[in-house]
Amino acid sequence: MTDREQAVAALQEMTDPKRSAGLMQSGRVSGLTVREDGTAGLVLAVDDLTRAEAQALESAVGARLRAAGFAAVRIIQTSERGAAPVADAGAVAGVRHVIGVGAGKGGVGKSTVAAGLALALKRRGLAVGLLDGDIQGPSLHILLGVKERAKATADKQLLPVEAHGLKMLGMGLMADPDKAVAWRGPMVAGALVQMATVADWGALDVLVVDLPPGTGDVHLALAQKLKPSGALVVTTPQALATADARRAVSFFGVVQVPVLGVVMNMAGMPAPDGTMLYPFGKPDGAGLGAEVLAELPLDPAVVEASDAGRPLATGAVAEGLDLVAARLAAQLGL
Repeated sequence: MTDREQAVAALQEMTDPKRSAGLMQSGRVSGLTVREDGTAGLVLAVDDLTRAEAQALESAVGARLRAAGFAAVRIIQTSERGAAPVADAGAVAGVRHVIGVGAGKGGVGKSTVAAGLALALKRRGLAVGLLDGDIQGPSLHILLGVKERAKATADKQLLPVEAHGLKMLGMGLMADPDKAVAWRGPMVAGALVQMATVADWGALDVLVVDLPPGTGDVHLALAQKLKPSGALVVTTPQALATADARRAVSFFGVVQVPVLGVVMNMAGMPAPDGTMLYPFGKPDGAGLGAEVLAELPLDPAVVEASDAGRPLATGAVAEGLDLVAARLAAQLGL
């Protein structure tokens, strides 16, 4: 019996507190994985439970798995109660591959990498869309210099905006840019899925989804509703960022989204005398849990171009993202 089969057997003995079935048969548990270090991880749906019931069930599941011999247990609770209505389809119509670009920590240049990756994939001749999944802090419209507002058809189908050869959509194209989106987590997650599934993307090879920092409701919605082909994790070299990147890699493993690789952003900066400066520490990809696909330099030209809404197609950063795009295209068979 494998470790995962052992975990399944342990949970099959438990009864679902609300549904007339065993815990594994009721659909309560998903994304069950067991790591080499003996850590078991799973996603626990608690949409029909009170907070007290959910906490009691989580404790019981953890105790059962630890009693079965697992060294540690990681449980992610998910509830979509109160979310906006979303399509039941498990994937985005017309889109061959969905790729999430995430980061455990904010401020590491995730959105810049997401936009640059989409453009790099476009340079390979692919049909690419870009969805700003950071509902409460959208920025892709600024990076790409888009001021046009998204429109909808008579039957309320969203029409993505064309920008730099990409089809793009996000709250920055729909909400008042000067007002905060004060929504709770389930509503934010519902908005992501609605933008993805109710939009007319046409035929796309890849839809790149720029996720908010961290690992929360939006990331769970991506994993469970949009069926992504994989995720890319962005970090900078300093220990604070890489610690969060490790957690992001672990999270995607728990929800069974393949991590396609890690991008080390702002990895160094060339000085006028030719030496390399490391303002955030020397890059070290060891222990991240996924392969580092590129180390992108800190380049002031990228900042200037991004602020002006004119993303760079040349230079060291663009060349690095071209290499990442080539690796991802190979992994996805594009």
